[in-house]
Amino acid sequence: MACDLYGWQDETDHAQLRSSRACLSSFNALPRTKERKAVEQEKNKAFQQALKDVKEIYVGSGSEEGNAIRQEAQSLISDGLESKLLSVLHDLLSSSHPEHMDIDLFTLWAEETLIEDNLILDILFLAYYESFCVCNGAQWKKLCLLYKGIISGSFNFGKLAISPEATHSFYHAKVQLLLILIETLDLENLLQLIHDEMPFREGCTLFSLTDVQEIDAIISGFNAFETKEAGPLILTWAVFLCLISSLPGKQENSVLMDIDHVGYVRQAFEAASLSYFLELLQSDILKDSDGPVAGYRSVLRTFVSAFIASYEINVQLEDNTLKLILDILCKIYRGEESLCNQFWDRESFVDGPIRCLLCNLEGEFPIRTVELVGFLSALCEGTWPAECVYNFLDKSVGISSLLEITSDSLVDNISQIIETRVPLHVPGVEGLIIPSQTRGHVLKVIDGNTALVRWEVNRQKFSPL
Repeated sequence: MACDLYGWQDETDHAQLRSSRACLSSFNALPRTKERKAVEQEKNKAFQQALKDVKEIYVGSGSEEGNAIRQEAQSLISDGLESKLLSVLHDLLSSSHPEHMDIDLFTLWAEETLIEDNLILDILFLAYYESFCVCNGAQWKKLCLLYKGIISGSFNFGKLAISPEATHSFYHAKVQLLLILIETLDLENLLQLIHDEMPFREGCTLFSLTDVQEIDAIISGFNAFETKEAGPLILTWAVFLCLISSLPGKQENSVLMDIDHVGYVRQAFEAASLSYFLELLQSDILKDSDGPVAGYRSVLRTFVSAFIASYEINVQLEDNTLKLILDILCKIYRGEESLCNQFWDRESFVDGPIRCLLCNLEGEFPIRTVELVGFLSALCEGTWPAECVYNFLDKSVGISSLLEITSDSLVDNISQIIETRVPLHVPGVEGLIIPSQTRGHVLKVIDGNTALVRWEVNRQKFSPL
């Protein structure tokens, strides 16, 4: 390999790296003829090894001793690696299978081609995720059209899924490209702008207003009811539009005002597109991947956080959406110590909307005990996150319960302050009562005069039976 995870090895590796770079360049420069197909067969393994070497460079760039590797990774980008990979990817996706090839060789060729697709997409994801290069509007549109071609079947790419291994690689490629598209929408930057209350202005995102219009024209051609994989991208684009529309000053721009992001959300929800993310996390596609799994989960975390912020997702939802979001979040955080560390870091604005959701869950304790405990159990990976979970529970005050409101119990109608005149049993918590003359505030009205009330009182004041 050209490098390991911690630094350069020896001069042999430098020579191999130069060979790998030459292989990538020569492959892209080959004429698109039958001769190229013959050369591709001969260079197939060399090309795959070159891709693996380049991928290792980007994986190793994040190590503590990876400065030299990071410089090499940046050098590859400066030499035009991004555009070369996109060109090769387009060729691979649209290429026709070789003629007069028996079934065994065709199966092998299909599997090898899909492996190359996966490697290229891994490199592109790492290049964007680690900020070696930015994806501008023109590049994003190219990637989006590639994704549309894959999921619609307009490329020959789908015909390569003729064996279990090839089918797995084909599905993996679709997921990789979707995650690249989500990552390069730069939702994290938009969350930062909203957090800092920055006004909308041209250039506040990587996309110009013209880009937004052109991308919207492409997305409007997707149909979540006809193609399952279209739904997640439609939903992500809706979140992007909603976040931009939430910035101060957007009213001055007619382009943003004319785009209906609510229609996209409605289509995605009617097609149950949010469930796709849970299915992805439950599948073996991430578990068995040798790609940057933590990076994939981080991208999904940012999307969910942006989704919560965009559409004010809270515990008062009566449908299955809240449970689905919590299931997705548990799958994202569980086992990922780095993401758990970020969650409990108050400076992490990306996790802010998700932390608010957790606090809202705690506010309804013990009504949503199962959801609260399940979410906290996913957030305790690592020593410090485990301490944070303990402290969160230790500092928790108050408890919630259902109460039938009467004129006698209502203290302040405007602020919805309630006072109990008699001791109240706490449903679901055996042996615990709320003392009389304890005040609380109405969280929500359930039915008629019945409301969920949060009793703000220290645990020591609760009376055991």
